[in-house]
Amino acid sequence: MCDLVTKWWKGRTLSSRSAAEFDASLILLTGHLAQRAQDLRKYALTCSNCTRCKSVQEWVWLAFDAAFVGDQTSAGRMLASAEEASVHEHGASTQVKPQVKKQVKPHTSVVPGFGKHRSLVAASDAAYKGRFGGLGFVVSDGHYGMKHWPPDTGLRLLDPSGQSKVLVAELRAAAMAVNALGDRAGKAALLLDNIGAIAYLHAWQKGDVERMPAGYSLRPRMSGARPTLVSLAAKVATLPTLRIEHVKGHTGHPLNEAADALADIAMRNPADRRQRAEGVVDAFLRAWHGRSC
Repeated sequence: MCDLVTKWWKGRTLSSRSAAEFDASLILLTGHLAQRAQDLRKYALTCSNCTRCKSVQEWVWLAFDAAFVGDQTSAGRMLASAEEASVHEHGASTQVKPQVKKQVKPHTSVVPGFGKHRSLVAASDAAYKGRFGGLGFVVSDGHYGMKHWPPDTGLRLLDPSGQSKVLVAELRAAAMAVNALGDRAGKAALLLDNIGAIAYLHAWQKGDVERMPAGYSLRPRMSGARPTLVSLAAKVATLPTLRIEHVKGHTGHPLNEAADALADIAMRNPADRRQRAEGVVDAFLRAWHGRSC
Protein backbone atom coordinates (compact mmCIF):
# COMPACT_ATOMS: atom_id res chain seq x y z
CA MET A 1 0.00 0.00 0.00
CA CYS A 2 2.81 2.44 0.85
CA ASP A 3 4.36 1.84 -2.57
CA LEU A 4 1.05 2.69 -4.24
CA VAL A 5 0.76 5.92 -2.26
CA THR A 6 4.35 6.85 -3.12
CA LYS A 7 3.74 6.22 -6.82
CA TRP A 8 0.58 8.31 -6.75
CA TRP A 9 2.21 11.13 -4.75
CA LYS A 10 5.08 11.53 -7.19
CA GLY A 11 2.60 11.94 -10.03
CA ARG A 12 0.29 14.23 -8.10
CA THR A 13 -0.56 17.60 -9.62
CA LEU A 14 -1.03 20.85 -7.72
CA SER A 15 -4.79 20.66 -8.23
CA SER A 16 -5.09 17.09 -6.94
CA ARG A 17 -7.39 17.39 -3.96
CA SER A 18 -10.05 14.76 -4.49
CA ALA A 19 -11.72 12.69 -1.78
CA ALA A 20 -9.94 9.55 -2.99
CA GLU A 21 -6.56 11.25 -2.83
CA PHE A 22 -7.28 12.57 0.65
CA ASP A 23 -8.14 9.08 1.88
CA ALA A 24 -5.01 7.63 0.27
CA SER A 25 -2.85 10.31 1.88
CA LEU A 26 -3.96 9.42 5.41
CA ILE A 27 -1.64 6.41 5.37
CA LEU A 28 1.31 8.82 5.28
CA LEU A 29 0.48 10.01 8.81
CA THR A 30 0.99 8.16 12.07
CA GLY A 31 -2.14 6.96 13.87
CA HIS A 32 -3.06 10.00 15.98
CA LEU A 33 -2.11 12.44 13.25
CA ALA A 34 -4.20 10.54 10.72
CA GLN A 35 -7.22 10.84 13.00
CA ARG A 36 -6.67 14.58 13.42
CA ALA A 37 -6.43 14.97 9.65
CA GLN A 38 -9.59 12.91 9.22
CA ASP A 39 -11.40 15.32 11.55
CA LEU A 40 -10.45 18.12 9.14
CA ARG A 41 -11.57 16.25 6.02
CA LYS A 42 -14.43 18.62 5.17
CA TYR A 43 -12.04 21.57 5.14
CA ALA A 44 -9.44 19.73 3.05
CA LEU A 45 -12.00 19.15 0.33
CA THR A 46 -13.87 22.45 0.62
CA CYS A 47 -14.70 24.71 -2.32
CA SER A 48 -15.67 27.53 0.01
CA ASN A 49 -14.60 31.11 -0.64
CA CYS A 50 -14.04 31.58 3.09
CA THR A 51 -10.46 32.67 3.72
CA ARG A 52 -10.24 30.73 6.98
CA CYS A 53 -11.57 27.54 5.39
CA LYS A 54 -9.03 27.83 2.60
CA SER A 55 -6.31 28.34 5.17
CA VAL A 56 -7.31 25.11 6.92
CA GLN A 57 -7.30 23.35 3.57
CA GLU A 58 -3.76 24.50 2.78
CA TRP A 59 -2.43 23.46 6.18
CA VAL A 60 -3.89 19.96 5.88
CA TRP A 61 -2.38 19.33 2.45
CA LEU A 62 0.94 20.76 3.58
CA ALA A 63 0.83 18.30 6.48
CA PHE A 64 0.52 15.50 3.92
CA ASP A 65 3.53 16.94 2.06
CA ALA A 66 5.60 16.97 5.26
CA ALA A 67 4.57 13.40 6.09
CA PHE A 68 5.52 12.25 2.60
CA VAL A 69 9.14 13.30 3.21
CA GLY A 70 9.09 11.64 6.64
CA ASP A 71 8.72 14.75 8.79
CA GLN A 72 5.92 13.76 11.17
CA THR A 73 6.85 16.55 13.60
CA SER A 74 6.24 19.27 11.02
CA ALA A 75 3.10 17.48 9.90
CA GLY A 76 1.81 17.67 13.47
CA ARG A 77 2.55 21.38 13.67
CA MET A 78 0.76 22.02 10.39
CA LEU A 79 -2.28 20.09 11.56
CA ALA A 80 -2.23 22.15 14.76
CA SER A 81 -2.31 25.31 12.66
CA ALA A 82 -5.17 23.84 10.62
CA GLU A 83 -7.10 23.05 13.79
CA GLU A 84 -6.57 26.56 15.10
CA ALA A 85 -7.74 28.11 11.82
CA SER A 86 -10.80 25.85 11.76
CA VAL A 87 -12.23 27.54 14.86
CA HIS A 88 -14.48 30.12 13.19
CA GLU A 89 -18.14 30.56 12.42
CA HIS A 90 -20.28 31.12 9.35
CA GLY A 91 -23.25 32.47 11.27
CA ALA A 92 -26.34 33.81 9.55
CA SER A 93 -25.73 37.20 11.14
CA THR A 94 -22.35 37.46 9.50
CA GLN A 95 -22.52 39.46 6.32
CA VAL A 96 -20.41 38.23 3.47
CA LYS A 97 -18.38 41.17 2.22
CA PRO A 98 -16.90 41.34 -1.25
CA GLN A 99 -13.30 40.22 -1.24
CA VAL A 100 -10.90 43.11 -1.51
CA LYS A 101 -7.48 42.30 -2.83
CA LYS A 102 -4.99 42.83 -0.06
CA GLN A 103 -2.54 45.59 -0.80
CA VAL A 104 0.95 44.22 -0.40
CA LYS A 105 3.15 46.69 1.41
CA PRO A 106 5.98 47.53 -0.96
CA HIS A 107 9.54 46.90 0.17
CA THR A 108 10.68 50.03 -1.68
CA SER A 109 11.70 53.43 -0.33
CA VAL A 110 13.38 56.45 -1.88
CA VAL A 111 16.30 58.58 -0.81
CA PRO A 112 15.70 61.94 -2.56
CA GLY A 113 18.22 63.86 -4.58
CA PHE A 114 19.21 61.28 -7.21
CA GLY A 115 16.24 61.26 -9.58
CA LYS A 116 17.64 63.72 -12.13
CA HIS A 117 20.34 61.40 -13.42
CA ARG A 118 19.47 59.80 -16.75
CA SER A 119 21.30 56.50 -16.47
CA LEU A 120 19.35 53.84 -14.63
CA VAL A 121 21.39 51.11 -12.95
CA ALA A 122 20.22 48.74 -10.23
CA ALA A 123 22.14 46.30 -8.06
CA SER A 124 20.78 43.49 -5.90
CA ASP A 125 22.31 41.13 -3.37
CA ALA A 126 21.45 38.61 -0.67
CA ALA A 127 23.02 37.63 2.64
CA TYR A 128 22.56 34.37 4.54
CA LYS A 129 23.61 33.19 7.97
CA GLY A 130 22.17 30.02 9.48
CA ARG A 131 18.41 29.83 8.90
CA PHE A 132 17.92 33.49 8.11
CA GLY A 133 18.77 35.73 5.22
CA GLY A 134 18.34 39.22 3.91
CA LEU A 135 17.55 40.65 0.50
CA GLY A 136 18.55 44.10 -0.69
CA PHE A 137 18.61 46.24 -3.81
CA VAL A 138 19.36 49.82 -4.79
CA VAL A 139 18.66 51.83 -7.95
CA SER A 140 20.79 54.73 -9.11
CA ASP A 141 17.78 57.08 -8.91
CA GLY A 142 17.50 56.64 -5.12
CA HIS A 143 15.00 53.78 -4.90
CA TYR A 144 16.01 50.95 -2.60
CA GLY A 145 14.48 48.06 -0.71
CA MET A 146 15.30 45.24 1.68
CA LYS A 147 13.55 42.25 3.17
CA HIS A 148 14.21 39.82 5.99
CA TRP A 149 13.97 36.16 4.90
CA PRO A 150 12.19 34.00 5.82
CA PRO A 151 9.59 36.71 6.52
CA ASP A 152 8.38 36.89 10.10
CA THR A 153 5.01 35.23 9.46
CA GLY A 154 5.26 32.14 11.64
CA LEU A 155 5.51 29.99 8.49
CA ARG A 156 9.27 29.44 8.49
CA LEU A 157 8.78 25.70 8.17
CA LEU A 158 7.27 26.41 4.76
CA ASP A 159 10.28 28.17 3.25
CA PRO A 160 10.02 26.97 -0.37
CA SER A 161 13.66 27.66 -1.27
CA GLY A 162 14.78 24.04 -1.26
CA GLN A 163 18.46 23.13 -1.13
CA SER A 164 19.44 26.12 -3.32
CA LYS A 165 18.46 28.70 -0.71
CA VAL A 166 21.38 31.09 -1.32
CA LEU A 167 20.84 31.09 -5.09
CA VAL A 168 17.09 31.50 -4.62
CA ALA A 169 17.70 34.40 -2.24
CA GLU A 170 19.87 36.11 -4.84
CA LEU A 171 17.08 35.74 -7.39
CA ARG A 172 14.45 36.99 -4.94
CA ALA A 173 16.57 40.11 -4.42
CA ALA A 174 16.80 40.54 -8.20
CA ALA A 175 13.01 40.22 -8.38
CA MET A 176 12.65 43.10 -5.93
CA ALA A 177 14.91 45.24 -8.10
CA VAL A 178 13.06 44.37 -11.32
CA ASN A 179 9.72 45.14 -9.70
CA ALA A 180 11.04 48.49 -8.47
CA LEU A 181 12.24 49.37 -11.97
CA GLY A 182 8.77 48.65 -13.33
CA ASP A 183 8.20 49.95 -16.86
CA ARG A 184 11.72 51.37 -16.91
CA ALA A 185 13.39 47.95 -16.65
CA GLY A 186 13.89 47.64 -20.40
CA LYS A 187 16.16 50.69 -20.35
CA ALA A 188 18.10 49.74 -17.23
CA ALA A 189 21.04 47.61 -16.17
CA LEU A 190 20.87 45.11 -13.31
CA LEU A 191 24.09 44.21 -11.54
CA LEU A 192 24.64 41.02 -9.52
CA ASP A 193 27.75 39.45 -8.02
CA ASN A 194 26.34 35.91 -8.18
CA ILE A 195 27.18 34.19 -11.48
CA GLY A 196 24.68 31.38 -10.88
CA ALA A 197 21.80 33.84 -10.49
CA ILE A 198 22.88 35.67 -13.65
CA ALA A 199 22.81 32.39 -15.57
CA TYR A 200 19.17 31.83 -14.59
CA LEU A 201 18.21 35.39 -15.47
CA HIS A 202 19.83 35.09 -18.90
CA ALA A 203 18.10 31.74 -19.49
CA TRP A 204 14.71 33.22 -18.57
CA GLN A 205 15.41 36.23 -20.76
CA LYS A 206 15.86 33.82 -23.68
CA GLY A 207 12.52 32.15 -22.92
CA ASP A 208 13.58 29.13 -20.86
CA VAL A 209 11.12 30.02 -18.09
CA GLU A 210 10.69 26.41 -16.95
CA ARG A 211 14.24 26.29 -15.62
CA MET A 212 14.28 26.66 -11.82
CA PRO A 213 16.86 26.13 -9.05
CA ALA A 214 17.00 22.61 -7.62
CA GLY A 215 14.39 21.99 -4.95
CA TYR A 216 12.53 25.27 -5.44
CA SER A 217 8.85 24.67 -4.72
CA LEU A 218 6.41 25.55 -7.49
CA ARG A 219 3.40 25.03 -5.26
CA PRO A 220 1.06 28.06 -5.14
CA ARG A 221 1.77 30.08 -2.01
CA MET A 222 -0.59 30.42 0.93
CA SER A 223 -1.60 33.88 -0.33
CA GLY A 224 -2.63 32.38 -3.66
CA ALA A 225 0.17 34.21 -5.46
CA ARG A 226 2.50 32.56 -7.92
CA PRO A 227 5.97 31.67 -6.63
CA THR A 228 8.30 34.66 -6.81
CA LEU A 229 10.76 33.07 -9.22
CA VAL A 230 7.98 31.92 -11.54
CA SER A 231 6.74 35.51 -11.75
CA LEU A 232 10.29 36.80 -12.17
CA ALA A 233 11.02 34.36 -15.00
CA ALA A 234 7.87 35.43 -16.84
CA LYS A 235 8.73 39.10 -16.35
CA VAL A 236 12.36 38.81 -17.45
CA ALA A 237 11.27 36.93 -20.58
CA THR A 238 9.49 40.12 -21.66
CA LEU A 239 12.58 42.28 -21.08
CA PRO A 240 15.13 41.39 -23.78
CA THR A 241 16.75 44.83 -23.46
CA LEU A 242 17.32 44.65 -19.70
CA ARG A 243 21.09 44.50 -19.30
CA ILE A 244 21.99 41.83 -16.75
CA GLU A 245 25.64 42.20 -15.84
CA HIS A 246 28.14 40.71 -13.41
CA VAL A 247 30.04 42.82 -10.92
CA LYS A 248 32.66 41.33 -8.65
CA GLY A 249 31.57 41.54 -5.03
CA HIS A 250 33.46 43.29 -2.24
CA THR A 251 35.64 45.29 -4.61
CA GLY A 252 34.32 48.73 -3.76
CA HIS A 253 31.67 49.04 -6.48
CA PRO A 254 29.26 51.58 -4.89
CA LEU A 255 25.98 50.03 -6.02
CA ASN A 256 27.05 46.48 -5.22
CA GLU A 257 28.34 47.56 -1.82
CA ALA A 258 25.05 49.35 -1.13
CA ALA A 259 22.98 46.28 -2.05
CA ASP A 260 25.28 44.06 0.03
CA ALA A 261 24.94 46.38 3.04
CA LEU A 262 21.15 46.51 2.70
CA ALA A 263 20.96 42.70 2.56
CA ASP A 264 23.09 42.48 5.70
CA ILE A 265 20.90 45.03 7.53
CA ALA A 266 17.79 43.11 6.49
CA MET A 267 19.29 39.81 7.68
CA ARG A 268 20.17 41.21 11.12
CA ASN A 269 16.87 43.14 11.22
CA PRO A 270 17.84 45.80 13.83
CA ALA A 271 15.28 48.19 15.27
CA ASP A 272 16.84 51.16 13.47
CA ARG A 273 17.07 49.38 10.12
CA ARG A 274 15.35 52.21 8.21
CA GLN A 275 17.78 54.87 9.43
CA ARG A 276 20.79 52.68 8.73
CA ALA A 277 19.52 51.86 5.25
CA GLU A 278 18.95 55.48 4.32
CA GLY A 279 22.46 56.39 5.43
CA VAL A 280 23.97 53.52 3.42
CA VAL A 281 22.03 54.35 0.26
CA ASP A 282 22.78 58.07 0.45
CA ALA A 283 26.51 57.53 0.97
CA PHE A 284 26.99 54.94 -1.76
CA LEU A 285 24.84 56.75 -4.32
CA ARG A 286 26.85 59.92 -3.75
CA ALA A 287 29.98 57.86 -4.42
CA TRP A 288 28.40 56.28 -7.52
CA HIS A 289 27.25 59.52 -9.10
CA GLY A 290 30.46 61.28 -8.11
CA ARG A 291 32.43 58.59 -9.90
CA SER A 292 30.16 58.82 -12.96
CA CYS A 293 30.71 62.57 -13.40
